[in-house]
Amino acid sequence: VDEAHTLDATVGRVLLNASQFVRGEAPFLLALAGTPGLPARLDAMNATFWERLGRGLLGIGLLSPDAAGEALAQPLQAQGVSIDSEALETVAAASQGYPYFIQLWGEALWEQRHAKDATRLNAGDLAKVRPVVVSRTTNFYQNRYRELERGQLLRAATALAPLFQQAASASDDRIDAALRAVSASAASRLATREQLNALGCIWCPPNQPPPVAWRPGIPSLLAYVHRRASAAAGD
Repeated sequence: VDEAHTLDATVGRVLLNASQFVRGEAPFLLALAGTPGLPARLDAMNATFWERLGRGLLGIGLLSPDAAGEALAQPLQAQGVSIDSEALETVAAASQGYPYFIQLWGEALWEQRHAKDATRLNAGDLAKVRPVVVSRTTNFYQNRYRELERGQLLRAATALAPLFQQAASASDDRIDAALRAVSASAASRLATREQLNALGCIWCPPNQPPPVAWRPGIPSLLAYVHRRASAAAGD
């Protein structure tokens, strides 16, 4: 189930509990994909077996540089196409470990491979496709920016952006302190933090010992939010 973070609670509850019943009769796998806020969304559905399994689940976030490289190289290799190691490292770094950005690079490089009818890609190919990837990435940012606007969370994201430009992660206390610029209510700040988590703007890797650390769901998204806010302030 893709985009599972948008599941209607009633539908999700039936789906989760039905999957438990099926698993009692035969091997069964239910795969749910969504934003980093997906676990919180499932928690709200009050599905009994999900509540029991919650602590044993593994959360998936940004990929490591090695995993990002493999995600790009292996599909190409399956089609008889290789990529220079230096170019692969460049793509892995540019993707920031975010799976969708790896897909954008992979799509553009695959189109380039067909354009030149080659079986090996290099830094020159990266230079040719980079403008395409940047354009598609910018469109992605604009879509997420509008999501933040629709959810009236743009001010909150703007307040957090400088925080993550200063450090790779932030504690609950630092998140709360930054959100004081948006709301004086502790309950409101907590709700705002969870809404930003549900949108994938920030996320908290699971199974951390306290104190937990929040990270940007997409590192460059908050930088984009900060640039847009700074430009608007300059106007």
